[in-house]
Amino acid sequence: MLHSADQAAGLRRLFRRTPSAVVALFASGRAPRDLAVQTLVALTEGARRIVAIDEHGPERGSLLAAFGYPEAGDLLGALQGPFEVTDTMREVAEGLWVVPAAAAALAVPLLDDAQHARLESAIAELQRRADLLAIHTTGDARNLTPFARAAGRRLLVVEASGVGARGACQWIKGLAAAGAGSLEIAVSGARDRADATALFASLNDFTTRHVGLPLVWRGEVERDPLADAMTAPLGARHPAEGAQAFIRRLRAWSAQSGMTG
Repeated sequence: MLHSADQAAGLRRLFRRTPSAVVALFASGRAPRDLAVQTLVALTEGARRIVAIDEHGPERGSLLAAFGYPEAGDLLGALQGPFEVTDTMREVAEGLWVVPAAAAALAVPLLDDAQHARLESAIAELQRRADLLAIHTTGDARNLTPFARAAGRRLLVVEASGVGARGACQWIKGLAAAGAGSLEIAVSGARDRADATALFASLNDFTTRHVGLPLVWRGEVERDPLADAMTAPLGARHPAEGAQAFIRRLRAWSAQSGMTG
């Protein structure tokens, strides 16, 4: 028999009128992949289903490797035709599915129209199966991938440490320069609520004085219902991200990259 939380999650997916939100996940701390893993697992609370598009290859600390799974087929294979996007999905924890996409993230600017159409269908299918589509990003804010640029929401998870705070400031500056409209912040590893809110206050003061990028407090990964915050619309002006809007931005970014490359 399904638990009530499982039933609620199933009904959310059954009656969803729009595709799930797309969020680019950034992590700042001594072990960014561990922070990302902790956050993705936390997002599955309440029987939510999370699909993570992983831009990290085996040599860069992939999510599959973090969970002890062998590397599997890349999303690019689904765009080129050998297999379906569902064949690339691997459930690594209850409610958490990983889609390896290191090659696909690099290839987006080079896709032809037919491959872009397959990408659109693939993203729509992933969103249909998820309460939240997360992009486990690579690189830094100066070199955002097409997936990270196209995501409608951006979540920065900050370890409560000096390393985490300094790295967060770099992400904030870089994302502001890249044109981010706002940035959602979650804190991990704080001693208590006062420690977490003090860290957010210092980041908010930094961005107010130096950057001007609006920050949105999402709480602590360990203590707050992060899944509720990230699967709900981000205010009236930032509704849950639809597949068509995500793909439209991917196409626009790719076209611009092709003209300037």
